[in-house]
Amino acid sequence: MYLIYVDESGDLGEYQGENSQHFILSGLIIHEETWKDALARMKVFRQKIKSDFGLLLKTELHATELIRIKKIKEYRKIKKMDRIKILGLFMQNIPVIYSTSKVINVCLNKSDFPMETDYQILAWKRMIQRYDNYLKKQDNSRGVIISDETDEPKVRGLIRKMRVYNPFPSNFKDIQNSPTDNILEDVFTRTSEHSYFIQTVDSIAHCLYRKEYPKSSLQKHGVNRYFEYMKSLLLLEESEPSQNGVVRK
Repeated sequence: MYLIYVDESGDLGEYQGENSQHFILSGLIIHEETWKDALARMKVFRQKIKSDFGLLLKTELHATELIRIKKIKEYRKIKKMDRIKILGLFMQNIPVIYSTSKVINVCLNKSDFPMETDYQILAWKRMIQRYDNYLKKQDNSRGVIISDETDEPKVRGLIRKMRVYNPFPSNFKDIQNSPTDNILEDVFTRTSEHSYFIQTVDSIAHCLYRKEYPKSSLQKHGVNRYFEYMKSLLLLEESEPSQNGVVRK
């Protein structure tokens, strides 16, 4: 059985110049048999971060907060340059910690869609489809979805609907039904504070955002290039060849 950990980046509102121009979902797929080993490697990495920067293992790794502190007071003990370095080291080590995993990314630029688009539903639909496709290709395996806090009733309803009816374009007829029936149960939600795996996809999603919408003050630190560390994990076959593992429509 497989698990996918999912996190969101960006707000749900129509882009009006000041709010986020994007809505991103990143998902980390991990097999149940490699979960324990990945957790052990993650703890080794966190011990190293504690030794080098004084960040306790129990303190959440939160990408946005590492760059600009709002809530996590423990970060105030660490210089901003070092916090950015922690984020870079984390991204660099993700392919080592999760060496057998795959990553799915959905990045919606709001300006590419009609104003009435429900970006959350659209992004989750794309994520669910790709995850189910992956499961079917892994000897018809089963999987579950574990997400950071989200609109659980909305996502639950979408999963249940797609499990029965999921219209999909076909080369042989206009539309065929392709139920996402390899996904078990509804979405499970976890607070990122209590899950190293959710913290991982939080960083992946945020670094994709920094790649898509680079900020000049962070480019000098190379933050816009951190997402490139994910290259070996990207599920390339589930996106357009030119998009490097990112689903955009």
